[in-house]
Amino acid sequence: MKGVQPLSAYETIQTILGFGMFTIALISLIVKVLKEDKKK
Repeated sequence: MKGVQPLSAYETIQTILGFGMFTIALISLIVKVLKEDKKK
């Protein structure tokens, strides 16, 4: 069980970063769609 803690901490950071990037992309997409919608 040696080295489990650093790995899980690293995986947690990777998950948070990945989720953060996904959230930013999702928000950007929603903003883009709303802007396109207002043009009509």
